[in-house]
Amino acid sequence: MVGVVRRSLVLGGAAGFVSLACPQIIRAQTDQQSHFFAGCYYDTALSEASHAAKFLLAPVRSGFNLDKSGAELTPFAKDIVFKNNDFCKQANLNTKEDLGNPVAISLTRAQHEIITVATPGLPTEYLTVISVTAALDVMTDKAAFRNNSRFESLYCNMIVVNQVVQTRNKLSDADLQKYYQKVFAAGVDELLLRAGKKLVDKRERAKAVFQVKNMVLPDPLPEDLANLITNGIEASSDNSQEAKANELKKLSRELQHIYSLMILDALDKQNIKDIAILPPESPWTEGRVVRLLRERLGMSVDLVSQADASKMNGYEIRAGVTKVSRTKAGANSQVDVTMASRIVRNADGKLEHTPASIKDPLKKVAAASGARRYVELPDFKRGVTRDITMGSIREAARGTALALVPFIKATASEF
Repeated sequence: MVGVVRRSLVLGGAAGFVSLACPQIIRAQTDQQSHFFAGCYYDTALSEASHAAKFLLAPVRSGFNLDKSGAELTPFAKDIVFKNNDFCKQANLNTKEDLGNPVAISLTRAQHEIITVATPGLPTEYLTVISVTAALDVMTDKAAFRNNSRFESLYCNMIVVNQVVQTRNKLSDADLQKYYQKVFAAGVDELLLRAGKKLVDKRERAKAVFQVKNMVLPDPLPEDLANLITNGIEASSDNSQEAKANELKKLSRELQHIYSLMILDALDKQNIKDIAILPPESPWTEGRVVRLLRERLGMSVDLVSQADASKMNGYEIRAGVTKVSRTKAGANSQVDVTMASRIVRNADGKLEHTPASIKDPLKKVAAASGARRYVELPDFKRGVTRDITMGSIREAARGTALALVPFIKATASEF
């Protein structure tokens, strides 16, 4: 059985995708802000028959002798958070009382798929791909520059972790529970690592503000994207009529965060320090997470606000997956993904495509393709797992982000 080491899940063999962005309100602060850990939450509408409930929530609930509340993961996550001395120091995290801005973690996906690998003359092997998506929010109960109290996300950080476990026998439920906890813990560790660095980031005022606002998926869905949606629905045991729409929204949001990370990485590699990238839509806008946090803090507020670039004289980054296909050359097959993106400014309901210095609308579009290879022969059946498709999307997002940077720089100079 393949061993799982917490750090190697994200930085080694696993396909780890992270998105982190801090609005100017955080970056401009010179005094260290205090924070407290408010808890770890999930949408309690999640079916008890889902993979997340069966292999992650229920075992933790049982281990800590807790009832179902939507916050059962809090003791498990709190232990990880408080053991991370660097994050506690960087975030000025109060471990004894609720002082400062609330820091909260949310679980938005936990599922797995099993692929049978059959090769003549060799024992059958099984690839179990465990996928966990978690997010970290730093929030405030006093919205910046406003007199009313309401929750507002100061920044949101989301990570998608895919861990492949290769075994000769299918994993037992006890094995799956162990791996789910380790993959989730790895995701939380990486969230804290990335967030801690940004909390101490003291950049100067940004020239312009950009935000990834959407991620359009092809309609009809290509086979490999359709498989992601189908697997997600099956893992969630969601039999409602809205199941497909919910999973499409979840996948689109994950891809927004992946693309946002790639833009941040591209800007950092070019040492561009005067452009701010706001986080995509926060997962706090879904489910009962906000209600649970309100009850936890004893507040009566009804509104969650996510920073919006269009309301800050900023710009929207609009993106979409335009093509997904498969190619094969000998023993090597691959999933090819093409992504495209452009920048717009919403001026009184009218969209202006930028940069204005480029007159041809078609030349304002950044596009790139990415691929992830895998081996498959007539007598060696592997199949396309989630990590392969997501890996192709990640590479397409990386290339598209690099192509978009010149447009971001040109747009910022016109601001």
